[in-house]
Amino acid sequence: MLSPVRRDALAGVLLALMIAASVAPGVSLLPAGLLGWTAALLLSYRLSWRQRIQSAWLIGLGVAGIAWGTLHGAALDPTRILAGNQGLVSLLAAVSFLRLVTRPGEADPGLPAPRGRKALWRTLLGVHLFGAVINLSTVVILGDRMATRGRLGKRRALALTRGFAAAAFWSPFFSAMAAALTYAPGARLGVVVLAGLPMAAFALWLTAREIDPENPKLGAPFIGYPMRFSALWIPGLLVLIVLTVHAWTPDWSILAIVALSAPLLTVLILVARHGFAARLPLKDHVTQGLASTVNELALFLAAGVLAAGLIGLAGTLGDWLPFERFGAPQASLLLLVMVGAAALGVHPVITIASFGVWLAPLHPEPNLLAITLLMSWAIGVPANPLSGLHLMMQGRYGIDGYAFLRWNADYVLRCLGVGVMLLYAYGTMLEV
Repeated sequence: MLSPVRRDALAGVLLALMIAASVAPGVSLLPAGLLGWTAALLLSYRLSWRQRIQSAWLIGLGVAGIAWGTLHGAALDPTRILAGNQGLVSLLAAVSFLRLVTRPGEADPGLPAPRGRKALWRTLLGVHLFGAVINLSTVVILGDRMATRGRLGKRRALALTRGFAAAAFWSPFFSAMAAALTYAPGARLGVVVLAGLPMAAFALWLTAREIDPENPKLGAPFIGYPMRFSALWIPGLLVLIVLTVHAWTPDWSILAIVALSAPLLTVLILVARHGFAARLPLKDHVTQGLASTVNELALFLAAGVLAAGLIGLAGTLGDWLPFERFGAPQASLLLLVMVGAAALGVHPVITIASFGVWLAPLHPEPNLLAITLLMSWAIGVPANPLSGLHLMMQGRYGIDGYAFLRWNADYVLRCLGVGVMLLYAYGTMLEV
């Protein structure tokens, strides 16, 4: 029986091999999928009972759909079952390496924390831009520095969570983008990012307007984070590398390019900084750090099984589809339904996989579908009391997830309104 330390180390090695096995173009993803599932099984002891139940339900429903499809003549596809979300899983593991070289900046603990509107905007932009690359760890880094006796006030909590979640509108390094590109094949990254940036800007402006540090009626003063934006050169360089490689090799998946570029850039920067000693942080991350991705790993693998089951089930439904076409009205309705499901506690990756499979026979315009899926994630996370972001805030800072549901209700409705307008604007451009 392996000890937890050995299980973490072995799983980390398997996940590193999984990344390497998933990036080569034209190669089957089945070996990468098998490595990912083996790592998830080794790390299953880390899952909470809630996460175990959720993953079990997704896998059970997926297996039921696969069995139904097989009984009605559908071919059994092991790659689709075990590696349907492989691009998403590999990106999740690959971008975790960036934590080793990208940090928001170490502030002098003796200096007073900044206050006022300028501090708010530095905090919002900091958690947004750094979170867009190194994901949830940014919220922890900033939150621990901003907390008072282990607690965050309402305004500080909203600034961190909304600023972070808004990155899902556009970031190529977010799981949201990986899911959108997986279930909207053919979507162009540049178009999707350009559509997401104004939504992110609106979300940040709306948050800053609501928090307003200069308004004494809103409670305790806002205490921000002393952000140093000079550290953003690494994320900027990575974006440039990814876009350049994609321009040279457009047939190579964006997800594969990111999954290869993030660890390689991390290694190069660590070697330039520390020389041969760079092996130590890299070894620690592989043998310990990668194990921390198990929650998302299990969810995305289980969602891949669910998607395979839905495909098997859809094949037995004949020509019935929810819509006759997929335009702006249908995209808007889909967005409302997906955010509504998020408010009930359903993770966005589950609804994205479900509706992405369901709508595939319509051959929807890929950019419109991808933009809709990204919006559902970026707006759905603030609406979801059981999202990983809100559960982390509850466990670390004692803020109940359902408090965020109340606090974010108006924010979610306003973002939905602007999102629907953007979908109609893009739909109008398609018809011109």
